[in-house]
Amino acid sequence: MHPGEHVHIISAGETIHTAFAAMLRELPGITRTYVVADGGTYGISQNPQIEKDRAATRHAVESVKEIAVSLDIPFARETVFCPVLSSARTVLTKIRRENKRARFTFDLSGGSRDLCMALFALAPWLGGDVWSSFDGKMPQQVPVPDRDIRAMMVNVNYQTILAVLLRNRPVPANPDVPFVPRQYLFQQVWPYYIRQRAKKPVEGAPVVAGKRGLKPANDLSQATFSWFMATLTGAGLAGEVRDRRSRRETAYRITADGEMAFRFFADPATNSIVKMMLDGS
Repeated sequence: MHPGEHVHIISAGETIHTAFAAMLRELPGITRTYVVADGGTYGISQNPQIEKDRAATRHAVESVKEIAVSLDIPFARETVFCPVLSSARTVLTKIRRENKRARFTFDLSGGSRDLCMALFALAPWLGGDVWSSFDGKMPQQVPVPDRDIRAMMVNVNYQTILAVLLRNRPVPANPDVPFVPRQYLFQQVWPYYIRQRAKKPVEGAPVVAGKRGLKPANDLSQATFSWFMATLTGAGLAGEVRDRRSRRETAYRITADGEMAFRFFADPATNSIVKMMLDGS
């Protein structure tokens, strides 16, 4: 996707085709449309009323597709299943990876409560504007909280730290190790550290051999690592406590917001740890 492109995401409901026509007047720059539907929408129910409602939603989705195609707007349909929030997150991370530079808007005029709540909660992570036709007529923009995490995650070192924390997050088989000791975390991150701004060489200073094949400029210092962790904890992406085994050492774990930021903004090309954790999502 190129700058200026605009992705519009719609929660599937019975009247989304009329809402879509109104949204095209409000947002004439839409260049790609996705409809996100509940998993049951495309299943068959023995309950006549449920099946009638599902058929109406399917018809509305097809109508949105026809409108989009008539205007040469690419269209795609995605489906979410239970648990809805994590499934919707997977769908939206896929959409964002396909459209990294696009502007995002959401129309939550239709669909189930769980689907709309999940998309509304996830919209800020894409910097997306949310719209809804509350009165069934004209769409209105819905205020959403502002998150400026995208710019911070451009620094690949944050991606690496969150990947290591995510790899070591608590699991049911080992719930007693929820935090990662600072020194262990540092050792895991060190080989993958990349200096964002090159250090200016000092005239006449000796050249120090690199470690593990890395250039000296990439050597991660404890002070820089502390700054990284302070930034992550300050942004609410990582939690910090005193290590239970060594009260003098801090320990960290990834937060729910940290995992969300990693899923949305980490690049699998960063390094093997980041790729492994993204591939496992």
